[in-house]
Amino acid sequence: MKLRSHRTRSEAGVSLIECLVYIGLFAVLLLCGSRFFTVVYQHNKAVAKAAGYTSAALDAARHWRRDIANAKGEPKLIRGERFDVIRIDQANGERVSYRVNGTRLERHNGEEWIPIIRRVASSIMLPDQREHVRAWRWELAMETKSRFLGDPVRFSFTAVPGHLLAPRPAKAQPPTRTPVPTP
Repeated sequence: MKLRSHRTRSEAGVSLIECLVYIGLFAVLLLCGSRFFTVVYQHNKAVAKAAGYTSAALDAARHWRRDIANAKGEPKLIRGERFDVIRIDQANGERVSYRVNGTRLERHNGEEWIPIIRRVASSIMLPDQREHVRAWRWELAMETKSRFLGDPVRFSFTAVPGHLLAPRPAKAQPPTRTPVPTP
């Protein structure tokens, strides 16, 4: 009794050809998968950078709004040889200034120029007359050096000089239970 089955040479070759086809299909799927992974990875990096730009712009806008709100009068544009500077005289007697130095937005707090945002494409601070108040608007565009983020990231912020911002609310506390009177 023979338990082994005898294969002919043509049947043994089919197994080898099938193995080569499977290896080829696996290689094609691996190449396609790595290409798709690379595209997703690049998109993820672009979105992370855009989130960083947004966070930096919002932090700078918080400082700018506070400076405008604490202003004693209207902000002044001072034209210089190298830079145009927006000077804001504060109610407490200090002076705060903003300028664009190349691609950096810098804030002068009375001692030194501190860069607060990098990769600035354009920054314009201009008065915005409203119905009952004169506000200031800051238009900010930030460079994006990613092919996945085509247009510059743009922001617009508004503040009113001399109108202090509302204080931050205290952390909300859970409501306390009041005993219900029983009859």
